[in-house]
Amino acid sequence: MIGFLSGIIRQVKGTRVLVDVHGVGYEVDMSVADAARARTGDAVEIYCHTHVREDALLLFGFFTPSAKDFFEILIGVSGVGPKSALQILSIGTVDEIRSAVLRADIDFLTRVPGVGKKIAERMVLDLRGKISDVLLADVGDVNTRDAVEALVQLGFKKDDAAKVLQGETGTAEELIRKGLKQLHGKKI
Repeated sequence: MIGFLSGIIRQVKGTRVLVDVHGVGYEVDMSVADAARARTGDAVEIYCHTHVREDALLLFGFFTPSAKDFFEILIGVSGVGPKSALQILSIGTVDEIRSAVLRADIDFLTRVPGVGKKIAERMVLDLRGKISDVLLADVGDVNTRDAVEALVQLGFKKDDAAKVLQGETGTAEELIRKGLKQLHGKKI
C-alpha cells in the first residue's frame, strides 16, 4: 500500500494531481480544498490512502495526516465510498465537518451531492464515537494527551476534554485543572 508520496506536482486537473516521485508519476485524487492548494512545480508531501478495486488501484491524497485519518473513518460508514468521502471533505475543513457531526447538523452534511438525509444520519451515529480518536491524534504533546485521558477516566467525554484542552500548554496536572475548570465552569 502507498501511504505517503514526496515529489513534484507535474499537473493539476480538477481534483486530480499528478505527482512525480523520482521519475514515476502517481495520479492522486484530492479534495477540492487540497487540489486548490496544489500548484504545478511545487514540491509536496502527500499522505495517501490506497484503494484497491477489482478494476482499479486508486490513490486518495491529503496534505495533513488528520485529513487522511478522517477520510479513512468516513469510508468506514456504510454508504460512504472514497469519492463521497472526498466530496464530504470538500464542503469544509476537518474541524467544521467534525463539529457538524458532533452537533448532528444534518443540513450541513446533506450539502454533499449524493449524501441524503439517511446517510447523513448514519454518519452522525457512526462517527460520534470515532471522532474523538481523531481529535486526540491532533492533540500535540504528551501532557495534553495524558490530561485528556485523565479527564476521560473522571467521566468526561473524550471529545469534550480534547476540545477544552486544544491549544493549552502546561504540565499534565495543570492541564487537568484547566480542563476541570472549563468542564465544570468553576475554579479548582
